[in-house]
Amino acid sequence: MISSKYFESTFLPAKFNGPKRSTKIMIVMHGLGDHKASFKDFALEVNVTCLDYLLINAPTPYYFGFSWYDIPPGEPKDGIENSIAKLELLVNELNKKGYKDEDIILCGFSQGGCISLHSFLSWQRVFAGVVCLSPRIYLDKMNVVASKVHGQTPVFMAHGHYDQAIDFNGVQSQMNRLKADGLNISFHEYDMAHEIDIHEIRDLSRWLNDLL
Repeated sequence: MISSKYFESTFLPAKFNGPKRSTKIMIVMHGLGDHKASFKDFALEVNVTCLDYLLINAPTPYYFGFSWYDIPPGEPKDGIENSIAKLELLVNELNKKGYKDEDIILCGFSQGGCISLHSFLSWQRVFAGVVCLSPRIYLDKMNVVASKVHGQTPVFMAHGHYDQAIDFNGVQSQMNRLKADGLNISFHEYDMAHEIDIHEIRDLSRWLNDLL
């Protein structure tokens, strides 16, 4: 059983359907105002054999859930940086529990997708993968400079054409900048709003199975 002293968390151990043993873990981060419990079904639907899941709550209470950073008119940068620093403590914890960086997948939706991506971009570490579902991306605000190291980690990014919260074209533009910088991004677009779609989950599951 895996837990963290830095985050409220729920650990979902891998289901074994074959001779493999679990060596990978996915850290799952929710969106604004949500909480980890909402993503238990998500993990069950992804349902990748031999993959553990660690669902975590964001650090700051926000109405009936939690927040990773302030949204406009607030300033997001400080909250993003604080969340990144705290997430790195969790990654270091997992290292001590036997998961190497290349055994860890960072995954998040919306605000969680932002933290997943920007944490990865702010570190010089190679992960098993990074998953960004309907993320808001702050390349200029966070002064992102991608390096060759970042190109070694595969990234799954997905967004909806009808996202009413985070504009599709803006995310696609930011994604193209990262690809031009050498990131290995598999970009998926869907006819959906600001949500997680079953077709998206199936594509993610296939991507993870090919990855692992």
